[in-house]
Amino acid sequence: MVEAVVSTQSTGNKSSSVRFLRFYPPHYPPPGDIAATMPYWMYPHLDETQQALTEKAKGDWKELTDEDRIRLYRAYFPVTFAEMKYPPSYGFQVMGKVLLIISLAFPLLWLVKRFVLNPAPYQMHPDYMRMIDDRMDALHNYPVYGPQMKYYDEGNLKPREEGGY
Repeated sequence: MVEAVVSTQSTGNKSSSVRFLRFYPPHYPPPGDIAATMPYWMYPHLDETQQALTEKAKGDWKELTDEDRIRLYRAYFPVTFAEMKYPPSYGFQVMGKVLLIISLAFPLLWLVKRFVLNPAPYQMHPDYMRMIDDRMDALHNYPVYGPQMKYYDEGNLKPREEGGY
């Protein structure tokens, strides 16, 4: 629930009956500075060094070094026009998220294979396949297909012809 808190901060005249109505969460006291009432992107929130630099800038600007002026500018305008024109590439973030999704999919696929899918038929078991291979060897039954069929006669290798391949 949001409570309406009437602030005594008016447009400069403290005895004025016109007061601003501000909304705060119930656990927040009314803030003393305007930066706390604004969203972060609307008003720069300065740290101690930047506040000290701002106080120093209220005096004579000839006392500021070039580095101080640059830091002061960067405190209020963190992004330059060149950086706005060429924003950072998000390719590494996208690739990282894709690889994360792929790496999280493998355990999920293992769980589905282990606990959800039906077991493979017995013909796919390696022992059964080995047994079939042994049986084929014992019967000399080797199915041969393709161009090499001309070297076989009913499963038996033809004798080599004289005069070439």
